[in-house]
Amino acid sequence: MDNIVSRITVVKQSDGEPSSTVVYRGKRKSRRNTWSRPIERAVRSLFKAQEAFGQSALSRQGKSNRRRREGWVVDAPVNLYEASRKAYNQARKGMPFTLLPRM
Repeated sequence: MDNIVSRITVVKQSDGEPSSTVVYRGKRKSRRNTWSRPIERAVRSLFKAQEAFGQSALSRQGKSNRRRREGWVVDAPVNLYEASRKAYNQARKGMPFTLLPRM
């Protein structure tokens, strides 16, 4: 088969119900290089850690505001520290090798 053909499907209709069967399925090339996979995995884990930081900081700010009026101002340093700690630990778990100590 040519490189253009990726799949051949035969569709049969019997008793009013169509059924399809795949006759030929070609090989698919991987879109990623093997050397870049660990790097991509690490970058993705860092993005997830940033997302965890934002979500944690937002929820802690809301909790501080529910406890007292303008509570986010008073609790801001603690909230940011706790959110950054959570993000750091999430980033540490996603690393392919252990460079970062536990916090």
